[in-house]
Amino acid sequence: MRSFTIPDWRRGLAALLGVLLAAAPLGAQEPPTGAGEADPAQRGVGDETKRTYAPWPQPDNGYITDLAGVLTPMQEEGFEQYLWFAEASSGVEIAVLIINSMGDYPDAGAGAIEDFARGVFNAWGVGNLPANDGVLLLVAINDRRARIELGAGYGTLRDGDAQRIMDGAIIPHFKRGDYSGGVSAGIRALGREFASVRYGTNWAVIVAGALGVLAIPVGISLYRNGKRGWGWVLIGLGVILLLYVVKTLRATSQFMEDYSSDGGSSGGFGGGFGGGSSGGGGASGSW
Repeated sequence: MRSFTIPDWRRGLAALLGVLLAAAPLGAQEPPTGAGEADPAQRGVGDETKRTYAPWPQPDNGYITDLAGVLTPMQEEGFEQYLWFAEASSGVEIAVLIINSMGDYPDAGAGAIEDFARGVFNAWGVGNLPANDGVLLLVAINDRRARIELGAGYGTLRDGDAQRIMDGAIIPHFKRGDYSGGVSAGIRALGREFASVRYGTNWAVIVAGALGVLAIPVGISLYRNGKRGWGWVLIGLGVILLLYVVKTLRATSQFMEDYSSDGGSSGGFGGGFGGGSSGGGGASGSW
């Protein structure tokens, strides 16, 4: 085996620095929560929780405000995590409001569900700026009406996608009286369509972890066989990928701790939305 020489060390260090600089955005990237916004897991904390949204329904501290008791605590907890991951990975805020009836809020003065959804969307400020790409799923159980309201950033370009989700994923469940199933299907479909996430699977972390575990032993093998520069490169790349995995898992763990300490209400909106507004786009349904 060759002895370790200064030129090898310098070449290896230079290659490693190149990898570090190239991968820096991956390792240092913060969840895109909008201009001036705090981490989603930190919302709902502090004096912002005292804000009132009358005459519209008061949002819970999480992404889901279930005033009709449609979801079980376990379901709601699972979807809070899902919607937090959706925003952390894509920057898209998805809020869910389930009420018994729009008639419970007479001061809102909104007769049609489109007007009610738009009023809630604007009062809550769903969606991070400047993208203004928030999504609100509103369900009025006793009125037998539902609405997907979209942020102004979409214009009317995604109305067809929203209508497809309403007609294909949500309303069929509601027609059978399966309200929790319809809300659950709607949340998953909105997450896939508007935030490009899959329920329960973080493929970026899985792939990064697999590549990191593979890169380190390959790098060590190259180093031992005299290809020290490439060995340093792969070892450094493996370390970066594993650090990314650790950082993501730590963020998830911190979110779960905050969620548990708040009694299952960490996450999205009760402490302040992203400041978005509705553009009038979306889709409505009835059953």
